Amino acid sequence: MRYLFMGSSDYGLPALAKLIQNGYQPSLVISQPHRPSGRNLQKTPTPVSQFALEHKLPLYNPEDINSEESIAKLADYEADIIISASYGNYLGKKVRMLCPFRAVNLHPSLLPKYRGSTPIQSAILKGETETGTTIFQITAKMDAGPIFRQEKLSISEKENYTDLLERLKQQAADILWLFWQDLLKGKELSHSEQDESQATWCSTFNKQSGLINWSNQAKNIHNQIRAFSLTPGAWTYFRAKTMKILASELTAKLAEGKPGQICCLDKKSGFFVNCMDYKLLITKVQAEGKKIMDAAAFINGARLLSEEILGS
Repeated sequence: MRYLFMGSSDYGLPALAKLIQNGYQPSLVISQPHRPSGRNLQKTPTPVSQFALEHKLPLYNPEDINSEESIAKLADYEADIIISASYGNYLGKKVRMLCPFRAVNLHPSLLPKYRGSTPIQSAILKGETETGTTIFQITAKMDAGPIFRQEKLSISEKENYTDLLERLKQQAADILWLFWQDLLKGKELSHSEQDESQATWCSTFNKQSGLINWSNQAKNIHNQIRAFSLTPGAWTYFRAKTMKILASELTAKLAEGKPGQICCLDKKSGFFVNCMDYKLLITKVQAEGKKIMDAAAFINGARLLSEEILGS
């Protein structure tokens, strides 16, 4: 079984590694071109490109995967299937139809819910208690193709984006391996069509998406903190600078005072902030230009005062 692997972020790396560990090396790895990054804007390979380079896998970084040049190059490998995971570009019909088993995609969601590019953050932001992984055939409409396999995964109240992403990577590796074994059996793969009436879409995020409005409900702010932690981080203003709020805990303590007001200091666990309804316990922060630290340590280092206001 010959395959082309398309990916850019590190989401699909455990899945690719699992195929390789079981003796199935890709005919070609395709990833986005190296982009300028860091202070010196040096061209940097994507995590998937870096993986391919380190493991001496054949690598291709086209600017346009749908160009005639790209299609001709992919066709030369006479692969049986294309496996995509967070590649970051639309696949035109000629690419999708290139292989006998077409092209499939790994998506960290329970499709048809959360189609789009931010399913993990969006699920946490909405307070979902369940997500999962779906492997489906790529079609002209984004994330709308027939589903071959889908598995659920619970989300705990304290789990943030970084932790959930790691678990979803492993689930993607496991589900792809099961799909691969189905392929090896050589039988026609069973699938189910997505219910369009249940489809929802992810929002795209920018820096302002992480700005905390302390007049919101505590549970919504808590979900926002989880959804953007550890990267890029939900944030607020503090002493005329910015500060990332990276971890929090819900409490049953009613808010007393202005939203955003620091109302209580606990040198063992962190500091409490008034939200619209309840106090939220802040347990991990990163002040502008500083390292990530526990909020308890921050209290002493910043000489934090009760009644200071966040968000202004």
